[in-house]
Amino acid sequence: MPTDVLSSIVLSSIRQPILIASHPRSGTHLTIDFLRKQFSACASWKYPGEPLDYLYLALEGFTPKNSQGFEKKARTILKRCAAAGSTSTLRPLFKTHAYPQLHYLAKQHPDLHDQVIQNATQIYVVRDGRSVLCSFHLFMQSFAPATRCPISEFLRQQVNGRSRVKAWADHVEAWMAQPNVHLLKFEDLIHNPQNTLESLGTLLDLTPRYVEPLLPRSPKNIWQGRWARLTQWQPESTAIIGYYQGQKTQKWKEAFTESDRAFFHQEAGDLLIKLGYVDSDAWVSHLSSSKS
Repeated sequence: MPTDVLSSIVLSSIRQPILIASHPRSGTHLTIDFLRKQFSACASWKYPGEPLDYLYLALEGFTPKNSQGFEKKARTILKRCAAAGSTSTLRPLFKTHAYPQLHYLAKQHPDLHDQVIQNATQIYVVRDGRSVLCSFHLFMQSFAPATRCPISEFLRQQVNGRSRVKAWADHVEAWMAQPNVHLLKFEDLIHNPQNTLESLGTLLDLTPRYVEPLLPRSPKNIWQGRWARLTQWQPESTAIIGYYQGQKTQKWKEAFTESDRAFFHQEAGDLLIKLGYVDSDAWVSHLSSSKS
């Protein structure tokens, strides 16, 4: 369907969308679910049996081969927000792991791209890259055979000519350089959800609900998540659980060798310092100097 039809049906009627951006495994879904739980304006719905990603619009879901499928899903999600918005000012949630320019979307769906860039409140979720890459390592093993390797090798694998560590740092730096992007630290959300909730309420001009517990509860296992998807209109969590052959996500302090720590600092140490995760390169040799 032509993009002007997509625009005319929904884009002109939705109100102040919210874009949640991040590097994968940085707390994207926790943030989405936190907003859904604590702000009525973010609490969209889906039919039981529909995938969990009908509760938000994943912009990276577009591919040239899936153009019609993406447009159909986008219309469904955004029309629900627009219809509800006439009485409850529902604000649609967009999600992306792409770089901030969203070039792929600009080329194929310029109206949707403009709505995101010009009108959305943009929130970038950042997490300590050492934990990110441990989580990403397990997550990728379920579908990328080349990542079924020790964490030391995974960190050094090349992604478009860069190590995975440098790719993480470049992604974070690109979003931090944008003038209208609001940085949200995953660790702040976990350790101080009330202050984070109040800050988000101010940013979004929305009144928090203060539903306890403040943080959404993730499913205990994949089957619990599937049951919620099949039976609920507004499941509490949209989390995508990383799993492969019964493994659990490694903790970087246990998984990284001193050589790995030195490599990580070489590739992204300046960013770790800028974000406050370490004070200097002392963490390479002395783990007690790290703040996380």
